[in-house]
Amino acid sequence: MPNLTVILLLGLINTTEVTADTHWSLQPMTRTAIPNNSHPIDFFIEQKLEEKNLKISPPANRSNLLRRVSLDLTGLPPSPTEVKAFIDDPRDTKVVYAETVDRLLASPRYGERWAQHWLDVIRWAETVGFETNAERALAWPYRDWVITALNSDVPYNRFILEQIIGDTVGADAALGFLVAGPANLAGQIGRDEEAMRSARQDELDEVIRTVSQSLLGLSIGCARCHDHKFDPILQRDYYGMQAVFAGLKYGERRHRGQQNNAWATQVEPAEKQLTKLHHQLEALRLKHGLRPALKTIHTEHFKPIQARSIRMTIKATGNGKPASLYEFEVWSTDQQNVALASTGAQASASSFALANQSRHFENLIDGLIDKRQSYPWVTDKPGPAWIRVDLTQVATIERVVWHRGSTMLADYEIEILPADGRAQVDWQRLVHTEDRLPRIDDTRSADKVNLRNLTLEQTRTLLTLIDSVRQQADKLAHLSAGPQVYAASFEAQPTPTWLLRRGDPMQRLEKIAPTIPALLGSMNLKSRVAEPHRRIELVKHLTNREHPLTTRVLVNRVWQHHFGVGLVSTPSDFGRMGATPSHPELLDWLALEFISQGWSLKKLHRLIVNSRTYRQSSRPRAQALRVDANTRLLWRFPPRRLEAEAIRDSILFVSAKLNLKMGGPGFDFFNQRGGLSDYTALETFEEEGWRRMIYAHKVRMQAVDIFSAFDCPDSGQMRPHRTRSITPLQSLSLMNSPFVNRQARFLAQRVRSEAGDDSKTQIDHAFALVCSRPPKWAEKKALLKLVKQHGLEQACRVLFNTSEFVFIQ
Repeated sequence: MPNLTVILLLGLINTTEVTADTHWSLQPMTRTAIPNNSHPIDFFIEQKLEEKNLKISPPANRSNLLRRVSLDLTGLPPSPTEVKAFIDDPRDTKVVYAETVDRLLASPRYGERWAQHWLDVIRWAETVGFETNAERALAWPYRDWVITALNSDVPYNRFILEQIIGDTVGADAALGFLVAGPANLAGQIGRDEEAMRSARQDELDEVIRTVSQSLLGLSIGCARCHDHKFDPILQRDYYGMQAVFAGLKYGERRHRGQQNNAWATQVEPAEKQLTKLHHQLEALRLKHGLRPALKTIHTEHFKPIQARSIRMTIKATGNGKPASLYEFEVWSTDQQNVALASTGAQASASSFALANQSRHFENLIDGLIDKRQSYPWVTDKPGPAWIRVDLTQVATIERVVWHRGSTMLADYEIEILPADGRAQVDWQRLVHTEDRLPRIDDTRSADKVNLRNLTLEQTRTLLTLIDSVRQQADKLAHLSAGPQVYAASFEAQPTPTWLLRRGDPMQRLEKIAPTIPALLGSMNLKSRVAEPHRRIELVKHLTNREHPLTTRVLVNRVWQHHFGVGLVSTPSDFGRMGATPSHPELLDWLALEFISQGWSLKKLHRLIVNSRTYRQSSRPRAQALRVDANTRLLWRFPPRRLEAEAIRDSILFVSAKLNLKMGGPGFDFFNQRGGLSDYTALETFEEEGWRRMIYAHKVRMQAVDIFSAFDCPDSGQMRPHRTRSITPLQSLSLMNSPFVNRQARFLAQRVRSEAGDDSKTQIDHAFALVCSRPPKWAEKKALLKLVKQHGLEQACRVLFNTSEFVFIQ
């Protein structure tokens, strides 16, 4: 990859020199012949090593190997019982190890471990990010879908299919993939045309980046405003991909499945119960002589009458809050709004809230409903308030219309000044609510409701029945909507996609048909093709066995998480600015073998972890270090620090506090789930907070307690490869964290319970739990002294802080 000096001296790369005919990742995959007696991975690795006069290291000892593969596949260390059984088994290590690999892959813990790697790639989180960072309360079913898919070994081509066209195969949760990234949704940054178009472009851009980088390893998003500066991806290619997803919408959709079917059976009984309650309410209304509730919440009709002024007095709102209105209209019998400031009508009102002083009474009768601004009229407190409109001339009126603000008007009266011309005339009441049944969304208490001829007890009985109707109506609406999931939904006929000059949504050039980048072929679709055929064609393209990128990118990601670095060290960039593969023949062989084995991820794992390359010792050798200090040639197993999630999970596991509850809404690390400020990290967790960290509610743009020191990402950006820093802050965090110290106390309690009161036996058992081996003599001596001086809890703190605990070796 050219460095900055090369770019400055020679200029940017000429993308015409990088084509599908020249760049390595776009070439057809080739399968190299392997000798019959060789493991394919070891064959390719040893070939490269021989070129440097190097050899694979001897096998790791049994305890190290078991700990390595357990952490790799499940993110949890082996128990002392498992270690002892593995070490003591008299059979050949390869046989015992292969059985262990099968057991680990069959464990539900496997899906939880490897789902986190995928969620990193697509920067999945449960808030939207940006200025609002609002919560996505129902995003978690996608996380659960990924875990289930991995545990079930869903073929990777099916894994892709469900995430792009899941709505066609009953996999609605899988569509969370397309809307996993941050999104500044339309309307959040403004409601004018330019802001709405810009927000729409931004949300579709996130979809394109998710799909192209995670599945193709290409930065197609870089061609949004101009042709790609390094890869042969044109700007029109970008908008061709955008057209594939032009019908996509962010938000919640119905989540079909077992839960949905169960809910569907409850709809009819709920409808019958609601009908029964409505009959009871109607009978009670007739008994008390009340008029029916107002059907249209913002309109009052009355017999035509001449008036020169009209006044509405609001005595109470349905939720007890101050009254607020956007607009007030008075309509004549000839269907004219006669309450318009532009025709001379004048408005006045009882009061303005102090925070609303910039609004003017004229806003109430300007004929415009501008919900982008504060309400034109907001009263300063709950309780009686009035608004008056003096008409330009006497008019025959028949209805009043008000556009609701944040409150429902529940108790009010409407009066007029008649058109008899006298200076002093009493207001004449036209409409009031004292003889009208309250609406079901009226939540006032009985003592706040004024109904003529009803006692307080009768009012209370009536409101109790209304409350039952409201609750049953809500239940029916909930059941009818079905269980929901935050995932992509789609319009049947998407709007046209335009090529935009410099990416400016206000500068449209020409309509673009849905397609893939030209360097990968074409989908041959018309610009008006309906949903979901655009996405179906994309899936066919991505899962084509001849596709040069899909399986190369995937097997490279799997390799990376077993060895720390992929065969291509830039896992989401297989373009010109990405790295070239260290072992290109091996990459192709694995990609083709992956396809021939039914796109099975578990078979790929078995192939990799059963190789001598994976099973070798991690011990350094001076001569090899001089030749290959970064271990790219894999002359030893490259040790690496665990991710934050695996460290936390392992701490809970060895202290016997890990809650293995799977699925469902996550636990919280913070005192709130959305917004940009006032986040306070929780320091104390109980059983629900002791679940695996993948089940934590993921908040964008917030560091997670001590685990941010271990490079836990905030999902603001894609993380195809996590940083693995080594800093003093990590040790300080593990030593001083209230969470870790509490778990150290729990570990000490476990050790005492299982090993008894003898300090030597306690140290042996603590070492077995934390490090999966017995202590060396010097280690045991030092810990005995520490236990004698400061207690077993402090020894457990020290063990949590060892490199051996937080590293895969």
